[in-house]
Amino acid sequence: MLRCVFQREVLDMLLRLATGLSTCRTIVRRMKQFRKDEDGSMVLFSLFILMLMLMAGGMAVDVMRAEYMRVTIQQTLDRAVLAAADLDQTEDAKGVVVDYFDKAGLAAYLDPNDVYVNHSSAAGQLSYRRVSATASTDVDAIFMQMLGIDTLAAAGSSTAEEGITDLEISLVVDVSGSMGDPSSTGNSKIYELREAAKDFSYYMQCNPNTTRNSGATCSVGEGKVSITLVPYSEQVVVGEDLLDGFDVSAEHDDSHCVTFAASDFDTVSIPLDVELSRTGHFDPWGNGTYASNNRRTCRTNSWREIRLFVEDWTELGGYINSLSAGGNTSIDLGMKWGAALLDPSVQPIVQEFTNTAYGAGNKKIHASFANRPYAYTQDYSMKVIVLMTDGRNTSQHYLKDEYRDGLSEVWRNTYYNDRYSIYNADRDEYYYTYDGTWNPEPFGDMDGEEVTTTNTYCYWSWWYGRRCYTETVTEVVNQPGSAVQMKYQEVWEEFTTDWFGDWSWLPNPEQSWGNSTKNTRLNNICSAAKNAGIIIYTIGFEVSGSDGTVMSNCATTPAHYFSANGSNLAQTFGVIASSINQLRLTQ
Repeated sequence: MLRCVFQREVLDMLLRLATGLSTCRTIVRRMKQFRKDEDGSMVLFSLFILMLMLMAGGMAVDVMRAEYMRVTIQQTLDRAVLAAADLDQTEDAKGVVVDYFDKAGLAAYLDPNDVYVNHSSAAGQLSYRRVSATASTDVDAIFMQMLGIDTLAAAGSSTAEEGITDLEISLVVDVSGSMGDPSSTGNSKIYELREAAKDFSYYMQCNPNTTRNSGATCSVGEGKVSITLVPYSEQVVVGEDLLDGFDVSAEHDDSHCVTFAASDFDTVSIPLDVELSRTGHFDPWGNGTYASNNRRTCRTNSWREIRLFVEDWTELGGYINSLSAGGNTSIDLGMKWGAALLDPSVQPIVQEFTNTAYGAGNKKIHASFANRPYAYTQDYSMKVIVLMTDGRNTSQHYLKDEYRDGLSEVWRNTYYNDRYSIYNADRDEYYYTYDGTWNPEPFGDMDGEEVTTTNTYCYWSWWYGRRCYTETVTEVVNQPGSAVQMKYQEVWEEFTTDWFGDWSWLPNPEQSWGNSTKNTRLNNICSAAKNAGIIIYTIGFEVSGSDGTVMSNCATTPAHYFSANGSNLAQTFGVIASSINQLRLTQ
């Protein structure tokens, strides 16, 4: 009995062992099949990509929430400081900023200690206010917490200022011949310019809130706004006193203009210790014999002269009232001088003229301008050019270098004022302009000399036919006075360049730059001025097409360019004055 039980247990154990071995083989076989089975692998990869997408999208959501809050803070700051800086604002400036944030539900983001107010007064009135403020908050992250980033910063800062303190303005105006033409109103363009420019000076230097003829008291503080008037046509007449402050070549002193090289338009400044090329005093327009002052490239009219750093609008109005029209158009030269006279490099000249009267008006520069032009980084100051034209750049004439100075081929007689001799090097003879003869000496150098001439005479006889004979005559030449070789400067003072070039053996002494070259120079000086920090407003007075594009490109931005006609030119100058005076968001 016991043996049977034992045998049965042994058999059961062997059966279980066999069953277990079979199960192990099955498991091993199935594991090998699972290892080779690729079903469902894309599901795992998709789950991995989905997680990455959710993380990236979540980061974008967090950043967007922070950026929304930053923009909200910045816009509220901008509105708040603009309102607080307004000179008409009677409430406490810091309180205005705090109140803006309170009303916007953002009071928690602004610390009143981070609001700063600066101001100044002139003649007992508030003339300048500057308000700066910063605000910030932390935006709780939702998804970026998985990356260990709990918050994102949202901050803003803003500064606004209002006032007409420490303004330096160059008013650069076109006085070329076309400005004498009628405008759309029927009045001449120069008339409309004079009225508009006087309004502008009144707004800037007296009262920006009323008209010139209102009789209102000036609210602009004394010595706050300087305006330099730069009239231009084919040239800019600098004026004798002002030009003496620069190093200028001394071929003559009949006129006071400068001929710049192309590279001079790449920079704003005109160095005081580098020699400038004085423009020749010549007439390139006359097609007759004698030069006219009304046709010269650099004309000597006193009303054309630059008026430097004028402080009083009534004085400036007198200069503006005297403006007239005549000559070609060189916008690039007007812009060059307008920019250069805002550059700190001319401080020594300005300082000298605060103590010494200068120019045709015999005026001094206001003592408060002694340290101007300020450095470009000067606090609470601004440099502005208002550049106006009624057309386009036209030809600018200049003398070739070899005809600017030195002895010429022309000789004058000291006794007769109309007897000139012109030397021909090929013939080695002198041509007498008064009788059209060629001679071995200039008129005046042969007086008392015996001159032998042989003449041939011919006649016709019916009997002998044509008969000729010669006759030698010795005469004593009567040429009173003496011959003096003229310098080129003397020739151009007397004659046109056309007269000089009409003698076939003499070359053309002058050349000119045209529209394309001058547009390039204008663009270069405008870029240099903008890079220096000068704000440029431009006005196209009844211009169109590409001419307007040239002026628009010169302006600080296209929004700083204005197209005007006779009926709205004054309004245009008023808008520019308002733009200069208005609040300026600086940061």
